[in-house]
Amino acid sequence: MFSDYSDIVSVNELMEMLDIGRSKALELLQTGQIKSLKMKGYRIPKAAVKDYILSKTKMSIEHYREIAED
Repeated sequence: MFSDYSDIVSVNELMEMLDIGRSKALELLQTGQIKSLKMKGYRIPKAAVKDYILSKTKMSIEHYREIAED
């Protein structure tokens, strides 16, 4: 799904991954909807982005794995 991205992504990469603007990306980070570390800018674990997507779609991890394997 996001194999082109490293395990830690930047805000710009988050914007690309979710196809959202900078304001929305920062809102998701500042409100804690997407977990991140703030060290000279945000560092976002790719796993946190996946968790956010799964929580929003209410998709079970088992179903996600089935889809990812296809």
